[in-house]
Amino acid sequence: MTIESETQQWYVLSAKDSIESLERQFDALSASRQRQSMAPVKYFLPYCVKRTTLFGAPAMRRKKLMGNYIFVRDSFAGLMEIKSAMESLWLLPHPDNTPGQHRYMTISDDEMASFMAIARAYANELPCYPIDMVDLEEGDKVQIVGGDFDGMCGTLQCSQGRSGGKVLMAVGNLFLVATPDIGPQYIRILQFGKGNRHPYRKFESHLPRAIQALRHSRGAVDGYGLTTDDIAAMTVFTGRFEALQPATVNIASQHATLMLMSYASLNDTTHAAQWRVRCVNLLPRIKSDTQRAWQLAFMFAATGDDDLRRQAQAIVDTWALTPHDRKRSLIVTTLHQFSCQ
Repeated sequence: MTIESETQQWYVLSAKDSIESLERQFDALSASRQRQSMAPVKYFLPYCVKRTTLFGAPAMRRKKLMGNYIFVRDSFAGLMEIKSAMESLWLLPHPDNTPGQHRYMTISDDEMASFMAIARAYANELPCYPIDMVDLEEGDKVQIVGGDFDGMCGTLQCSQGRSGGKVLMAVGNLFLVATPDIGPQYIRILQFGKGNRHPYRKFESHLPRAIQALRHSRGAVDGYGLTTDDIAAMTVFTGRFEALQPATVNIASQHATLMLMSYASLNDTTHAAQWRVRCVNLLPRIKSDTQRAWQLAFMFAATGDDDLRRQAQAIVDTWALTPHDRKRSLIVTTLHQFSCQ
């Protein structure tokens, strides 16, 4: 059989190296290609996040989702160059080969797109969250997710601190249950307790994480893509704040924009599109120029829509003679960072 050496397609390969080692090798090879004005290597390494123990403490590690399989889209000639640089890679022969044939396993672009969507969903499903990401206060309406009480809703009655993670919940009107008795200890917030201010503090602390996750997802920092911590932070935030009903337009603006940024960094295009619509609907209701520029700038960061950048920049240009506070400085920095990517 004659191999079309210039036809690009998805090849199925195998390698026993760790995820981190393979990512470093692919990134080094991509950097070498780009120095020669060539396109970087296009590959897909499906993984999931599992809870493990590291030096006696709980930790989350990325594990390969499908054994040692790796998927690379390139021409056969390009693939041979990749193999010469990464000796651990093995091409898998086509299962229907007959003696003398040299066909290799490939996947069509359409099939690969569907597979990648499913595999990425697994990558964003965390079995548990680090305790420092759980931010609850008394009076919050919550839902237990996972374990024997999966799906039950209740009101958080008290908390004994974030270090121990022990909370007491009223489940319905029947009984109280302490979270150590609940399987995977993650909790979804349905409604915040009256007067609780922590969702707004949470927005402020989540913003730099969302910026970092967006830059990681585009290879703008270290070139390695999303980290396990990025996935955990974005998934926790979207899960906890999905049902939030903000009390003011400005808080609604922050909430919707952060949801858009979080889903965009996770490459969840369906939810990102829904939150983008919500952001657009909020824009005419925002009276503050600074808040409007803030939302436009971070919508641009999440979507890459240059029209949003221009709208934000038009507001920023009116600040030329005005000293910038922290919020305005962050807007200017964001426009610059994401315009240069």
